[in-house]
Amino acid sequence: MDLTSKLAGQPGAEPVPGVPDAWHWSRMIFSFDAVVAGDRVLEMRVMGEYDPALARAVLELARDHAPRVLDSERPLVVLEGLACPGWDFDTVAAVGPEVHEYHGQEDTDLHKATVALFPGWRQEFSGSETLAEARHQFDRGLQPTRLRRDPVPFLRMRYRNERTGSHSEGPDRGLATLDVLRHELSLLPGSPGSVVEWENRLGAVFRAECGADLSVHGPDGSRQTTGDDLAALAERSVLRPEETS
Repeated sequence: MDLTSKLAGQPGAEPVPGVPDAWHWSRMIFSFDAVVAGDRVLEMRVMGEYDPALARAVLELARDHAPRVLDSERPLVVLEGLACPGWDFDTVAAVGPEVHEYHGQEDTDLHKATVALFPGWRQEFSGSETLAEARHQFDRGLQPTRLRRDPVPFLRMRYRNERTGSHSEGPDRGLATLDVLRHELSLLPGSPGSVVEWENRLGAVFRAECGADLSVHGPDGSRQTTGDDLAALAERSVLRPEETS
């Protein structure tokens, strides 16, 4: 398959200045940028507000590190080092055709050859995402086609509250937001037998329990705690994991 011709043949496609084998095109509210890397296509899509300088920076970083992207067996690959004036993104994420649906309906061969790219922040990724987690983050967790969005720090958690009857699904920690963690920790005091367990992007696990007192177990061991201290620990462990892992 001639990937260069595939991209150049997209309606309205124009070469990206200064980036060999790269093209830009648009359709309705979407902007597309893609570059050929060996036998694969690295593609970024944006809905709404678009910045060609940012798109170029994403393509160049991904192309420069193409072996890491193309040779990885992970469903989501993280590339640090993104920098573009006017944006504070510091990372490019890449997912393969088992995660994204780009070109899936109109060109199945191109779909299979395409790696989807999007800018993000390092705090959003662990590098240990499962296939199901990568799909969740790409489909709805991180809004990969929107440039104006807030960071969503990586977090896995599970919980059970005996007083409210609320609980997470299944025995394993699943993806969650910091707001959910804050909420469940706020309900922990005065609820004997309840537990909240969470994991940050570095893999450090914390477990807060309500018995006669509140307690928390983490990488540094177990200790008694308070509701306020738990809230502070949640913020620190998720937003600044290097301080607690």
